[in-house]
Amino acid sequence: METSSTLIGLFILVLFMGPIIYVIIKSSSTEKKLKKGLQSLSSQNGVSINTSEVIGNTLIGLDENVHKLVFSYKNKLTDAFKTVDLNTLQECRVSTYKERKQPVSRVALELKGSATTDEIIFYEENDDSSPVTDVEVCLNRANYWEKMIKQQM
Repeated sequence: METSSTLIGLFILVLFMGPIIYVIIKSSSTEKKLKKGLQSLSSQNGVSINTSEVIGNTLIGLDENVHKLVFSYKNKLTDAFKTVDLNTLQECRVSTYKERKQPVSRVALELKGSATTDEIIFYEENDDSSPVTDVEVCLNRANYWEKMIKQQM
C-alpha cells in the first residue's frame, strides 16, 4: 500500500511540476537568444556589452569601456535598436507616471543629451505586447540602471 501511494504521489508531483519546469526552461532560453541578438547588434555598431539585462519588453546593455548604452525592445529588436554615448548625456533620471489615486502606470528612464532625448520604457500598463512584469520590479531595475549610467557619465 505504501509503495503505490508513494508512486501516485510522485506521479502527481511530476504532473504538476512538469509544465512549470518547461516554462522556466523555455523563458530562460528565450532570454539568452534575446541577449545574443542584442550582443550581435551591438558588435555591429562597435559596442561590446559588459552588462546586459532583459526587463519586461526591454533589452538594455552597457559597454563600460567606451561608455555606451544600447537598448531595444523584444518585439522589434533590430528596428528599435539604439546606441547612446554616455559622454554626451547631461541628465539621466527615472520617470514614473501615475494618475490620481491610481497605481503607477508607466516606468521609464529618461536620457537627456545636448541634442537628443531618449526614453527607455521599462513598464507600461497598457502595453499588451509586454510580458506580465511587476511594476515594483521594473522601478527597482530602472533605479539600478540609473545608478549604473550616472557612474559612466
